[in-house]
Amino acid sequence: MVVASPIPARWPRRLVRCSGLGVALGFAVTTMAVIWFTVPWATTYSGSSLREAIADLAAGLGLMLAGLLLLLEWPGRAAGLIAALGGAVWLAPDWVGWQDGPPLARSIAMVAAPLFLPLVLHLLLAFPDGSPRSASARLAVRGAYAAAGIASVGWALFHDPRFDPHCWSNCTDDSFLLSAQPAVARGLETAGIVLALGLGTGIVVICAGRLARGTGTARRMLAPVLLPGLLVGAAAAAQAIALLRTPLEGPEFTVFSTLFQVRAWSVGVLAAGLAWTVVRPPLTRSAVSRLASYLGDAPVPGALGAVLAKVTNDPGVEVAYWLPESGRFVDGSGRTVPEAAPGNGKTVTRILREGRLVAIVRHDPAAADTVRLERAIGAAARLAVDNERLRAGVLAQLEDLRASRARIVEAGDAERRRLERDLHDGAQQRLLALSYELRMARGAAVASDPQLDAILTSAIGQAREAASQLRDLAHGIYPAILTEAGLGPALQSLAESAPLPVIVRGTLDERLPEPVERAAYLVAAGSIDAGSDAAAGKITIHVAQAGDHLVIETEGAGAGPFADLADRVGAIGGRLAADRLRLRAEIPCA
Repeated sequence: MVVASPIPARWPRRLVRCSGLGVALGFAVTTMAVIWFTVPWATTYSGSSLREAIADLAAGLGLMLAGLLLLLEWPGRAAGLIAALGGAVWLAPDWVGWQDGPPLARSIAMVAAPLFLPLVLHLLLAFPDGSPRSASARLAVRGAYAAAGIASVGWALFHDPRFDPHCWSNCTDDSFLLSAQPAVARGLETAGIVLALGLGTGIVVICAGRLARGTGTARRMLAPVLLPGLLVGAAAAAQAIALLRTPLEGPEFTVFSTLFQVRAWSVGVLAAGLAWTVVRPPLTRSAVSRLASYLGDAPVPGALGAVLAKVTNDPGVEVAYWLPESGRFVDGSGRTVPEAAPGNGKTVTRILREGRLVAIVRHDPAAADTVRLERAIGAAARLAVDNERLRAGVLAQLEDLRASRARIVEAGDAERRRLERDLHDGAQQRLLALSYELRMARGAAVASDPQLDAILTSAIGQAREAASQLRDLAHGIYPAILTEAGLGPALQSLAESAPLPVIVRGTLDERLPEPVERAAYLVAAGSIDAGSDAAAGKITIHVAQAGDHLVIETEGAGAGPFADLADRVGAIGGRLAADRLRLRAEIPCA
């Protein structure tokens, strides 16, 4: 038994592509033949010279091919059909000027030619979504079609080319002539020119407005279409102004020939811009599908966001990963972030894996719409997303651990400040009061009892010594000068009271966050203690700011155990390294 192989799913698309390409090429070849037949009479721009013919075919054929590509990429959207019709209508004047051609064909082309600007307006308002977004835009498109249709049909019904003094392209045939009304025809002719001026100006305003209002990403995405569209509108408006000044048109006039060249090449560039918008999404999908290879097995934090920003040409793209265990979103570095929401010109795409939320991407809709971006992130990309999400989860746990250590350190410092304050304001003050009372008692007992005087003198000395020891204890628990004056004066005070020579080098121009100053102070104090235990000759302390880090480096402390200092510095995101010659701590100031 012979089993027929299934037809590949791509065949229908290929069939549409081939048939559409054949129709477009066939129409273009036929138009070239029409132009060839017209050359001896030169009643069209394309028939006047090879240069005009190339520009004419580049515009018409290019717009039809761009429309075909749009139809294949977005089969449910009208932009491709509008572009293809626009390309065919652009070539209609070549059929109007076909001398000795079929009168019906020339008449149909004459009616269709004025619809080119409404088609361009519709295309620019519908791009890239496929239909105008606002009610006013839809009303403008309908009004443009209606006005152009009325003017064109009325012209065909009441215009007899044999009585037209301004006729130059088709002066013999009008299959739709109902009744020759020269006055009505002239009014419709003027109305058509004024309508072309209004449509051209409107196209310029619409393109300029969309470019001005759009985000940076939107402007980069839409510029290949809107900038040529702006030129098409400007050239159409300029031609209308020229016709209002000189109703007699023809390729032999330099101004009209130049304007035709500008219009034709503007339409050609517009077609190229439309084609680029079709070519770009597959390139974006291909780039996104290679995310796994870009990111590698161990991506740096935030790598996915950077790659998506590159391939979508949207530098403002944001990626947040969902951690179901803790019920929150985190960024690539593991920091907790709020759930991204659409707004401010941004949209949100949810990345799912087997129906479960993995991440959300907040991006400019002009860079890639939600459906296309979700489709572009294929299996390989989702593996990369999962990879970075797991890494972000680990980093989030580390961030939580670091935050917990910082809270513990902060609580310990708060408790030390409380003890220092209690000792200073409580026990120390009571000892000072006791010493004062003992001196008062000794002054009263000097003359009467020398033995009592000796006892009181000894008690006064012990009270002073206890107050001094208590002051040193409070200073060691949390030095008040560090809070009041800052790190620089605190280090100088520490050096002055050290049991060995200490040199402090470097100054700080501004106060730093309290945890940073406290950690740096403890590093210096620990180095002095280690140097004292090792009988070092002297200790040199270097203090400086390097970017957003405070660097404190000590020499002469030896390589004694500094695990407590490393924990202290690490709790606020810094790092500490020690060897036999020096101790170096880098503490972030943020």
